[in-house]
Order: sequence, then structure tokens, then C-alpha cells
Amino acid sequence: MSAEFYGISLWFVVAWPLLLAIPTLRSHLPWPRYLAIIPAALLLLLPGEATQAFPWLLFGIEFAVDGEIRWILAMVVMIWITAAMVIKSSWRAPVHDRATTFFLLTLAGNLGAVLTTDLVGFFSFSTLMGYSFYGLLIEGGDAAVRRAGRLYLGFLIIADLALFEALLLAASTTEDLRFEFVRHAMAGAASTQLYLWTVLAGFFLKAGVWPLHLWLSALFKSEKLPSALLLGGVPIAMGLLGTARWLPVGGGHAFYMIGTGIQILGVVAMLYAALMIFTHRSVKLLPALVAVAATGVYVAALGTGLAHPTTWLQYGYLTYPYIASLGIVMATLSVAVSNLQYTDQQPSDALQRIDSFKLRAGRWIDVIQRWLKNKLLGFQSIWQVSWLKAMKQYQRVMALQRPTGLLTSWSFSTTLFVLLGLALAWLAS
Repeated sequence: MSAEFYGISLWFVVAWPLLLAIPTLRSHLPWPRYLAIIPAALLLLLPGEATQAFPWLLFGIEFAVDGEIRWILAMVVMIWITAAMVIKSSWRAPVHDRATTFFLLTLAGNLGAVLTTDLVGFFSFSTLMGYSFYGLLIEGGDAAVRRAGRLYLGFLIIADLALFEALLLAASTTEDLRFEFVRHAMAGAASTQLYLWTVLAGFFLKAGVWPLHLWLSALFKSEKLPSALLLGGVPIAMGLLGTARWLPVGGGHAFYMIGTGIQILGVVAMLYAALMIFTHRSVKLLPALVAVAATGVYVAALGTGLAHPTTWLQYGYLTYPYIASLGIVMATLSVAVSNLQYTDQQPSDALQRIDSFKLRAGRWIDVIQRWLKNKLLGFQSIWQVSWLKAMKQYQRVMALQRPTGLLTSWSFSTTLFVLLGLALAWLAS
């Protein structure tokens, strides 16, 4: 297979959904949502690897496909085909409705972020994907969906500000902004610490990593299919993919303090998700809690790679399969939860088993507590107040986790958007 054909295929995969997003162009074509995914599916089936540069596009970006990228591309194709089938029965005629336009723009940004090999391309396509996905989320939604969407929009604007600053830091350090060159250059640069923190903050906001998951929980509470099944493969998966591509991890330079802190954050996220699963009865929140736990596992592994580069070199090949699996599992959970039709008054069998387990565990705790009171008198006073203190602290944390009216107001989101434009104009000057 010729390199020219592969190059045209890489360009067409991203350009075709963008063209179909124009209502006039798709008005004479049947099933535009399915047609938009066909080039990506065909590219997934093509053998071999290919790289193609486009000097005339976005300051000269580059697209590539290889064994690692195919994992993410397979996940993207699967969840978008599923979304297209669900959307067929949920939206109006695909030619005139805005939801189809947002669907196609989000798909184009998603595919571009997967195939690009440089920071400028990833930032541009992920930005297109993020704001188009916001339109897809709130299209036809009720007041709760719009409030959750505004919260997502606010977090997205802050994340883009942080990532644009990281992009400028990388551009001031090296002229070649391809991922491998940036990772090597930023590993020993003077601005490495600032670069690491801005990249981590930006992509953790985009992926909904604990404790920055408020928008994720709000969307899963309010959102229904078809958009809910895309949450795992669009914002979450692309946020985790960005950390693997932008960060100088596994390059021989150890960042022990930052890596250790990230490891602790990942472990706390996993514990938080486990606690919430045992204390919340709402089935709709299950995908969000699974996402928090899964991103916690990834964050802990990422912290290990930052602190110990040799470990990342040994196990880093699992990154892309893990992210692809996360997107598919999240989509599957979203579809399953949507089809269960359970409410808080009708808990599922799984939740009943969890309640039974918690009851038996509570009885064992009471037995152990009485034994400690009788045998270990020195711990008696501590044991009497420990559960009360823990519950009060848990209630304080839950109160802080609730999004405030400021974060869900249009004035706050509009102000952030204006600040984003001013900051980009000032930084680019």
C-alpha cells in the first residue's frame, strides 16, 4: 500500500466528519452519522503503520497510525457507532437538527486528537472536541442538564487556559512540538516544574480526575443516552491520553516529589470511589464512580512513572490498551444503567447484596468493638468517638463536593470564556 494513499486516508478520516457537519453538504446523503465513521473504521482495518505531515494545516501538523494508536482508534470507532445507533431513535431528522452538527464536530475533534502526533494538533482538535461536546450534551436537555453542562464548560475553559500555557512553555523550549521531542526537551528544561503542573491540571480537569470530578458526577446524574455513553471515550479517555503524550514520563528523568504526590492522589481517588459505591444507592452514579476509580488507578500508575522512569519503560505499553478499555467499559455501563430502569425506591439486586454485606460487616465491627473495650482499655475512649468524628468529617467533605450556584451560573461560565479569549490574545502577542 502506497504512502500517498495512507496519507490521504489519514487526512480524510478527520476532514470527512467536518465536511458532513455542514448541513448543506449532508442534505443529499443518507445516514450522515454512519458515513462519518466509515473512513475511521476502514483505517482501523488497514495493515501497517504510516505517518503523514501536512505543512499547510495548523502550522504544520502530522497524523500517524501505529499499533498503539489503533487501540484508541478501535475504542473511538466502537463507541461512536453505538452512539449513532442510539441517536437514530433519539433525535430528529439528521439534516436540519443542531445535534447532528455537534455530533459530527465532536467526532472530528476526537479523531484528530487520536491521530495527531504534536502538541498544536492535539490542543486544537481536543478544543474542537470539547466545546462541540458541550453543545451535544445540552442539546434538547432539561434544566438539570444545562446546569451540568455549564459546570463542564467552566472546567473546560480553565483546562484550556492551563494547557495553552503549557503549549507556550514547550514552544519556548523546542521548535519541534512533536510528542517525543517535547518529552525529551521538557525533561531537563528550566520550566519543567511549571510545565508538569499545568499539563496535569489541564488534563485532570478535562478527564474529571478526583477531586476535579464535580462536572462528571453532575453530568451522569442529569444526562441520558445518547450523550452519556460518550463521556468515557471523549473527555475522559482523551484527557488521560493527553497526559501520556504531553508529560516527560519514562524518559530517564525522575520527578520524585511530583510523582509521589500524584500516586497518593490516585490511591485516595480509588478509596473515595469505593466509599461512595458503598454509601450511595443511586444506580445512575455507578458509571461516574467507576470512572473515578479507573482514573485513580491510571493516576497512581502515572505517578509511579514520574517518580520511577524505569518502571514506566517496562509497563508503559499498557497505557493505550487501558485507556481504550476504559472508554468501552464506560460506554457499556452507561447503556446498561440506562436500560435497567431502576430508581432509588427500587434498588437493584446488586445494591441489595451490597446492603446485606454492609449489615454483616457492621455486626462484625460491633463484635470487634466490644472485644476492644473489654480487652484493650487504653483504646476505649478513642474507639467511642472515632466513628462520630469520621461521619462528621465525611459530611463536611460531601458538603464541599456539591457544586455551588456560582459554578453553575451562566454569568460565571461567560466570564471564564471571556477571560479565556483575553488570556489567549495576551499570551499569543
